[in-house]
Amino acid sequence: MKMANNLQCLSAFLVTLLMAGSVANALDNYKEFRRDRWDFELGTNFFYSTANYETFGDGSSNLTSGNHYQLLDVDFSTRYMPSRTWSVFGSGTFSSAESKNSVATRTNTSFSDVMGGFDFLAYDGIVQLVPEFGILVPLQEVDPAGDDALNSEGVFELWGRLIAQKDFGSARIYGWAGFDYRADGRSSLVPWGGGLQLKANAFKFGGEILGSQSVTDDTDTSKQYVRNAYLQNVNAGSYKFYSVNPSSIDTLFYATWMVSSKWTMQVNGGTTIAGENAAAGYHVGGFIRYSFDMSEGYHQESYPLYNTPPSSPATTAPSGKSNMYNRSDSEISTPNTRQFREATDDGVDQSQFKPRPTKKKKKSNVNIQEQLDRTEFEVELKRGGN
Repeated sequence: MKMANNLQCLSAFLVTLLMAGSVANALDNYKEFRRDRWDFELGTNFFYSTANYETFGDGSSNLTSGNHYQLLDVDFSTRYMPSRTWSVFGSGTFSSAESKNSVATRTNTSFSDVMGGFDFLAYDGIVQLVPEFGILVPLQEVDPAGDDALNSEGVFELWGRLIAQKDFGSARIYGWAGFDYRADGRSSLVPWGGGLQLKANAFKFGGEILGSQSVTDDTDTSKQYVRNAYLQNVNAGSYKFYSVNPSSIDTLFYATWMVSSKWTMQVNGGTTIAGENAAAGYHVGGFIRYSFDMSEGYHQESYPLYNTPPSSPATTAPSGKSNMYNRSDSEISTPNTRQFREATDDGVDQSQFKPRPTKKKKKSNVNIQEQLDRTEFEVELKRGGN
């Protein structure tokens, strides 16, 4: 078991507030930590609704007069992992909403919010426990006197959740629960969910059931009819945003393709299955992600314990030469040079291969005498000539 206590994550939270990047896509619900990895992501999600959930267990009820509400979010996201135990992330969302009732069609397109946060691996044992904290800042607030369709909740949010996850190799399971504080008198929520992911080569397939439950009362609980009248006007009666004490249960199914070590693509979709004071509808989306390795080009090879790194080029055998090669020819006789020995333990009597001694030939006495006589004769000739 390992305990990973990351006190540095607290200071990293301040850095996160300066980052831009999408809640739905940047925050994978199964957390992976890869040191020096930086993800950049462009994602989109389309939601369409023609009904609402009024109370749990009663199913959905259609909007009046064939009204509908639709929302298209485009997310710009980023996540940086400086170590194998924590990361920072951020996102910015561009939203375009349209509502249509019997009177008019209303639209609203704008940058709706920015978000930042951090997560860290707090426990790595039988399961992994990953706390996550984040903050959302709205760029457009709800105007009760306005006439534009709503494209976000428009309130400041501060949330945290705890993720429990387990990797079984070809399958992963995960789940989470948390708390979401919403400002401006909105009800606070408890987000929850769980999922299963299957891996097959370069593909991942998964499904999730997720939701949120209001655990405090909205300040307008006693005046809910006023809020609903406003939504009937600007959102064609849809409870997608600004409803009183909303709760919902949703589904998400996805297929992810690891195109390469740097590029990842995903398509996803799902539908709501229950709720209260919430919109009923379906959603489809996807993203494309680019992953950059910050240590690329500066990575140093690591070696197992007790193993030494390879020799320097000065002492390494050139390509194509035998392992008997050691440094240079001028150093063959040094003590470090390995000595060559012929293997003779093959059961054959090696004495048969030893060279036999040769006998030296004795010079014949006759030959010596002939040489002496020849020398004496040459001397006499010289004297006679004189």
